[in-house]
Amino acid sequence: MLWNPATRWLAKNLNWVTTQVPPPPRSPDDVEKRKILLVHAHPRTDSYSHALADAVEAGAKEGGHTIRRRDLYKERFSPVMTAAERGAYLRDFDMVPKRLASDVRSHLDDLRWADSVVFVYPTWWFNVPAMLKGYIDRVMVPATPGSGQGAWAFPDSNIQGKASIGSGGLVGHLTNVKRVAGISTYGSERYMGLLAGDNGRNMIGTGVRALFDPSCTVLWMGLYSLDFCSDEQRADFIDKVRETIRDDF
Repeated sequence: MLWNPATRWLAKNLNWVTTQVPPPPRSPDDVEKRKILLVHAHPRTDSYSHALADAVEAGAKEGGHTIRRRDLYKERFSPVMTAAERGAYLRDFDMVPKRLASDVRSHLDDLRWADSVVFVYPTWWFNVPAMLKGYIDRVMVPATPGSGQGAWAFPDSNIQGKASIGSGGLVGHLTNVKRVAGISTYGSERYMGLLAGDNGRNMIGTGVRALFDPSCTVLWMGLYSLDFCSDEQRADFIDKVRETIRDDF
């Protein structure tokens, strides 16, 4: 691919339509170091997914980027939204600042710090693990007007901002995030994931991305038919992930 301003513009805008079109690689003129938040969801530390998360961390450090890593299972993050949390979720217009749980506040602080977010997880039943879905449910909460808390608001909730997905959409509060990467393994072949909707990819590439900067890009890296991949194929994918985070993300 010949990259120039026109092809970069085209790829970036097509990436907003579908994550099947990858964003343009990092420009040679872009020497700014990233602040990367890595969110990993796999229960086993001896898993291939854990090795992929290690590769992201190694690539970030090799590239001189700053990285914060959150291993949701390791820190025993609770993915279960309580009745009280759901009640507060629905009281978005009462002008009373939400009392967020300490673990939710901690994750929101990391999201507000980062300019790049990387999700690493295994695709189970064509979707994200329940742990990662619970992270999105509990952490990506609406903001109370004037409180500064939360990840998003409705366009008519008196919070200034441009709706990311139209007049009926959301106003993202995490506009500091300029790029997202999803790195996942699949037991099925790629075409099966596409036929089933690849729900995790669509949720992150559409719903979650709407909370970030309106020009946020999504890079997707998947290893398909994992159970039938050779050791060499698995090692090559780990190297590709590390090099991509180091040089092109």
